[in-house]
Amino acid sequence: MINHPQDALYATMCSYLGLSARDVAEIGGFSERFARDLLAGRRQFPADTKKAIFELHNIFQSLVKAGKDDVLEGQTGFYIYRTNEQLRASPVGQIWPGAFIGPYRAAMFEVWRWAAQDKFKPVQLAFAEVPDTE
Repeated sequence: MINHPQDALYATMCSYLGLSARDVAEIGGFSERFARDLLAGRRQFPADTKKAIFELHNIFQSLVKAGKDDVLEGQTGFYIYRTNEQLRASPVGQIWPGAFIGPYRAAMFEVWRWAAQDKFKPVQLAFAEVPDTE
């Protein structure tokens, strides 16, 4: 089977957003094995999964923008969640149904990098202790 040229783009977007095969399987509603095949370029991404990944990238961009705005307003720290479940139970997860830690962490790293390099503002990233979902 010859994959559509854009399949490499979507596999790369998944890596950029920090999505695991388990995350991609949840997004697409298929098995982790199928998701691993997608990420390895052995299968073609379903159209609805491509759309969902693109939407996740838009959410990522919104998280970065919101984080930068928070830094400009004086916020000096952001919580980093350990699991999808912990993120989903958090205030961020309440406004982002189906949240994934990969895109969230990538966005917070981008905010941290921007604050440190471009704005010379110290911003801390700290693991959240609550909500405890274990």
